[in-house]
Amino acid sequence: MDRQHRRLAGECADLRERLAQTEDRVEQLQNTLQAVARETGIASVTHPCRRCERSLLLVRDGQLYCPNCRYGRTV
Repeated sequence: MDRQHRRLAGECADLRERLAQTEDRVEQLQNTLQAVARETGIASVTHPCRRCERSLLLVRDGQLYCPNCRYGRTV
């Protein structure tokens, strides 16, 4: 039982570290995406696309646009 507890504790520690690294990476990607959006004239990056749920919607020239499924509508 003690060996199993140590193994599980080690796995939990590894998962916590991987989660922290993933959270840092997501924050880096969000910051980069916002900068690219600004530099390319995209007003903002908004919520996930409700149609495909695989991309965030972009706002540009008064239009919401999904770069994944090509969904779009006027704001």
